[in-house]
Amino acid sequence: MESCKLFHSKFIDSWLRFIDSMSWHTPLQATEAVKRAKRTLILTPENPSADAIAAVAALLAFFKRQTINAEAFIPGINKEKLPAYLQNKDEILSRLGGTRDMRISLKVDRVPIQELIYDVKDGRLDIFVTPKNGEWKASDVSVHPEEDKYDLIITIGCADRNALGVAFQQHADFIYRTPVINLDFDPRNEHWGAINMVDMTACSATEVVFEWLTGWDEKKIDPQIATALLSGMIANTHSFRTPRVTPLTLDRASKLIAMGAEREAVVHHLWRTREVSTLKLWGRALTRLEQDEDKKLVWTTLSKQDIIDSGTTEARLDELVQELIAYAPNAKIVAIFVEHDEHTTRTALFAQPPHDAALAGRALGLDGNRERVSGAIAKPLLEAKEHAVKTLREQIK
Repeated sequence: MESCKLFHSKFIDSWLRFIDSMSWHTPLQATEAVKRAKRTLILTPENPSADAIAAVAALLAFFKRQTINAEAFIPGINKEKLPAYLQNKDEILSRLGGTRDMRISLKVDRVPIQELIYDVKDGRLDIFVTPKNGEWKASDVSVHPEEDKYDLIITIGCADRNALGVAFQQHADFIYRTPVINLDFDPRNEHWGAINMVDMTACSATEVVFEWLTGWDEKKIDPQIATALLSGMIANTHSFRTPRVTPLTLDRASKLIAMGAEREAVVHHLWRTREVSTLKLWGRALTRLEQDEDKKLVWTTLSKQDIIDSGTTEARLDELVQELIAYAPNAKIVAIFVEHDEHTTRTALFAQPPHDAALAGRALGLDGNRERVSGAIAKPLLEAKEHAVKTLREQIK
């Protein structure tokens, strides 16, 4: 009996040590992978959040201090509109380009070259090589893919490969063959990377990055890096007002401020630099705001002319929704209906726990994830709104 108790005790101790080791094993793996890589590429989803952009900026700055070669790709990003405290804008690419070269070899020791001409036509490259004498055989020509430009990928906030958008569409083979560090805080993340740093207790990607970097080398987190990390945390929690904020989140934020993070600069950029065109569009959306208090459902409509008159784009509506969610915590589902033409209405639906946007939007033909779905409803604006609101009420019930 005593031997059984001893075995049981040793088993429990070893299991607890294993569980404890798992808490540091993944970040340590990620650190070693970055240190060994020749060049690292950081990727985000298309139209990334302010949190994802801040996480990219923090990682680039930290890697630079560690003399680690890294670049980031954010499709179509306008660097001029990035805040001044994100100082490493030049290392963020708006176009990825080629990820590796292709070498075409021709044996010329027996048959020397007289002339070389190439032509590109109908999406094909033709190379014409004229010999000085003799002729080449097909066996004299070979094709060799060169090494990849990047040998490690870090993804920020990508639940799966498809979330990478244009990067995955244009470079799928490269992404499949390259090791990926998958960094996220979303419970829906599919853990598809070679190394998965998915912290479901965090409120933002920057919070996950902060925990990683403090374990790596806290002394290398300077005020620039701390400001970038704090900006992502503030943006994603709407200044720490969302339900997911934990005491640990607040503790990490206070540590960043102690490290020199410029909180006032962050707040000024996030909430005191709205363009007049954006405010005009918000004003029109707010004047048409409707709600169902029992169902905790809020919705609004915008005509095509509203978009034109405001001088902005539909993309700015995401910011409006985030403000509504932050300042109206009782609104668990927010819907926006935007007239595309006289027969079609673009619709975006946002949900907070316990509701699921993907589930609620399925009956309307909207695609997306648990938090946000979007798509088109083949009805005029007002008909689409009435149809969608009726469907949502039934879904909620």
